[in-house]
Amino acid sequence: MAILYFHTGSSSFVNKDISILSEIDEVKVFAFSSDKKWKTPFLLIKQKLFIIRHLFSTKLYVAQFAGYHGYLPGLFARLTGENFLVIAGGTDCVSFPAIGYGNFNKKLLGLFTKLSFKLATHVSPKHKTLISYNYSYDNNIPAEQGIKAFVKKYNTPTTVIPNGYDNTQFYKSTDKKKNSFITVTGGLEFSFQQQLKGIDLILKIANEFPDCEFTIVGVPSTIKLPITSANVKTIPPTKNNELQKLYSEHQFYLQLSMAEGFPNALCEAMLCECVPIVSNVFSMPEIIESSGFVLNERNEELLKSLIQSAINDNELDSRGKLGRKIISEKYSLTNRKEKLIALVKGLI
Repeated sequence: MAILYFHTGSSSFVNKDISILSEIDEVKVFAFSSDKKWKTPFLLIKQKLFIIRHLFSTKLYVAQFAGYHGYLPGLFARLTGENFLVIAGGTDCVSFPAIGYGNFNKKLLGLFTKLSFKLATHVSPKHKTLISYNYSYDNNIPAEQGIKAFVKKYNTPTTVIPNGYDNTQFYKSTDKKKNSFITVTGGLEFSFQQQLKGIDLILKIANEFPDCEFTIVGVPSTIKLPITSANVKTIPPTKNNELQKLYSEHQFYLQLSMAEGFPNALCEAMLCECVPIVSNVFSMPEIIESSGFVLNERNEELLKSLIQSAINDNELDSRGKLGRKIISEKYSLTNRKEKLIALVKGLI
C-alpha cells in the first residue's frame, strides 16, 4: 500500500513533507509541473495513468496545494472511497486581480482549485488566515480572501499545521553587518512578482538610506531589475546551505509581500537572528510577534519611517534572539512532523 503525493514543483517544504510521509508508508510522487499552459491537458492524461497504475495499492491521496493537479486525485479518491488531503499553501487561497495573482484570479485554474477543495475529505492549511481573511494591506486588493471567500458553503474538516524548520540547519554563524537588509525571492520571470514580493518598494526607497545595504537574492542573470541606487545588490538563486551564511551576515530580513501563506525564507532568516520587517498580511505578523516590525499598509513613506525606526532601535540583538526562539519553539520541523503524522494516520 502507498500514499500518492502530488505537487507542482519541488521545493524545501515539498521535500520535507515527502520525507515525513515516508515514515508512515511508501510515498509515490507525481510532479505536475509545467512552464507552458498548453502542456496541462497532457499532464492530466499522464497523471490519470499514474493514478490508475497505483489505484489498488493506494491508501491516501495528498496534494500540496489545490489546483489542476488536485482534481483527478480527488475524483479517484471519491470513486474508491479513500481519503484525499489537500495541503493549502497560499496562492490556492487568494485572488489579486490588480496584479494577476492567485489561482482564483484565473477562471479555469480557479475552477479546478475549487473542485480540488470540494473533493477533499480533509484540508490542512499552513495558517488559519488561508481559510478566511480580511485583507487590508493594499486597497487595490479585494478584502475577502481565503478558501471560504471562493468556495461557498465550505465545511470540509480542516486542520491547520504550520511549516516546520530545522534550527540546526539555520543559525547565526558570523557577525552581522550594521544596517544591512536582505530579502529572498523567486519567480521574477513573472510580471507580477516584483510587486507581489515587495521588491518594487525596496528599489524605490533604497536611495533614501545611503548608509544601508540592500541585498536581493534570487535574481537570475536574465532578469534586469530597475535598480537606481548603488547600495542595492542582487544575487542569483542560491541553495539553502549558502542562504544560511547570507542570513547570518545581514541584520534585517525584509518580507514586504502582498501575500504569503507561511514564508520559508522569513522563518529561516529569523533562525539566523535577522530582525524581520514584514508586511501586514496573512500569517506574518503572528509569526514574528514582537521580534520585528510590521508595515501596516503598502506605502513608501510608511516603509521609510519603519526602516528608520528599525535602524535606530536599541534592542536589535535581543530581537534577533527572540526571533530565533519563536521559530525554534513554535515552528520546529518536529512540531510539523508530529502533527502531520497524526493527521495522516487518522485518514488512512
